[in-house]
Amino acid sequence: MRKKVEQIIKKSISDQFAIDIDCEITHPPSEDLGDYSTNVAFLLAREVHKSPKEIAEEITANIKDNKIEWAKPVNGFINIMLKKEEWLNELKRANNPNYGDSDKKKNKRILLEFVSANPTGPLHVASARAASFGDSLASILKSQGFDVDCEYYIDDIGKQVELLGKSILSKVKELQGEPAELPCDGYSGEYIEELAKKAIKECPSDYSSFGVKEVLSMQKNTLDRFRVHFDKWVSEKEIREKGMVNKVIEDLSSVKPSPLIQKDGALWFAGEKRERVFIRSDGTPTYIVPDIAYHLNKFERGFEHLIDLLGPDHIDHIPELKKSLALLGHPEENLEVKIIQWVTLKRGDQTVKMSKRSGEFITIDELIDEVGIDAARFFFLMRKASIPMDFDLDLAKEQSERNPVFYVQYGHARISSLLDLAREKGYSTDSQNNLALLEKDEELRLIKKIPEFKEVLEDAAKIREPHLVAYYLLDLSKIYHNFYQGVRIIGGEAELVLPRLFLSNVVRNVIARGLSLLGVSAPVRM
Repeated sequence: MRKKVEQIIKKSISDQFAIDIDCEITHPPSEDLGDYSTNVAFLLAREVHKSPKEIAEEITANIKDNKIEWAKPVNGFINIMLKKEEWLNELKRANNPNYGDSDKKKNKRILLEFVSANPTGPLHVASARAASFGDSLASILKSQGFDVDCEYYIDDIGKQVELLGKSILSKVKELQGEPAELPCDGYSGEYIEELAKKAIKECPSDYSSFGVKEVLSMQKNTLDRFRVHFDKWVSEKEIREKGMVNKVIEDLSSVKPSPLIQKDGALWFAGEKRERVFIRSDGTPTYIVPDIAYHLNKFERGFEHLIDLLGPDHIDHIPELKKSLALLGHPEENLEVKIIQWVTLKRGDQTVKMSKRSGEFITIDELIDEVGIDAARFFFLMRKASIPMDFDLDLAKEQSERNPVFYVQYGHARISSLLDLAREKGYSTDSQNNLALLEKDEELRLIKKIPEFKEVLEDAAKIREPHLVAYYLLDLSKIYHNFYQGVRIIGGEAELVLPRLFLSNVVRNVIARGLSLLGVSAPVRM
């Protein structure tokens, strides 16, 4: 519906002023002002040398379209009302389990990388937030016609992997009654003891490789349980073994002028604002060089746009990463980085920190065991990624309308029960008869809210923010609950039973589709 309004406005501007302009179509702050609103008259004022109010009046006076009923312009804002027939036609189109999906395929291939936690222990709640966000974002992008692959980068080489091996070996010795001491900064927790017990049975020659293999298996099982799946897992060790890291240095050295300089026995990248070590004085690369190699590998595999979901501890290396890729032929805008901020678990006023399993942080599995997959995913997706969040464990378990995921799922279950009862009584739930009789405020709000789903999916894909979908589902559920309380459906006016059932069925389809894009189940009974 928004696109329809946008096309009408743009055509009018082109016809009247011979100007092609992008206009923002929004919903006005009050229903009384109309269905949609645009500030395009303000954007045109400088171009056509008229006041926004004059332009708004001129545009509305010259558009003759049978879909539109004009609301009065306010201070230059153009307010638009669509005729009821248009809303009912859209309601009929919405009776589709895939409503909201775009039928226009985008040509650009996108690679979405997320989680990519060190393979040294169980995945924790910060990874859970990234996993929820990345998996849902991929689903939303795919629904809008994008070709998206999801990838996990395995940091399986370096000091942290050596420490994992030493930690397991130390625990093996302890279990066998030998003198043992956990290495400085080593890993502890129940999972290390589990790994050590398995190592005693298998007698691995390399405890580090053994540990990485076992931890990766553990992480994959957790992600499967959390309904998160990746198309590919890429090993940093393999990136290095294929010589890609050395090639990065060679290629950057051949750039004229080269950004690499020798200083203090090391090789530095000289950026516009600072210098950063790429190769240490002992000849080993710092973290960023294999990362550049990995991103070049992504482009070499045919991906045209890269999206990285990173934790706040990775912010510092982004400028050099983007600049290096640009120098090697991949413009900075082809790499998009979103920072997934930290999560604080709360139980009442108390912050929850410790975990038996990990020895430090709360794991995804522990979170799932306590609140369930649906609550965990929905709660993580109710906030913008860039905002640190407090996760209320008690609220996530509460079965009341205060719990957002319960509230939305209950709406779906309530409608499912209603439709089952209707079918038992012989009513059709797909009949489009008498839809024009739906005219109560509660009915019209639902009818006008449903098409917003398309807009929300389009916007969520554009700005990479799944929380828009979560909030839409909450709003839609609230409107439906008010509708359900405000009118009789089965047992009400005979001529309104079928249209109200049809409206309910469409709402259920939209809730189910929205929840599926967030990776949350849509129960039919609660």
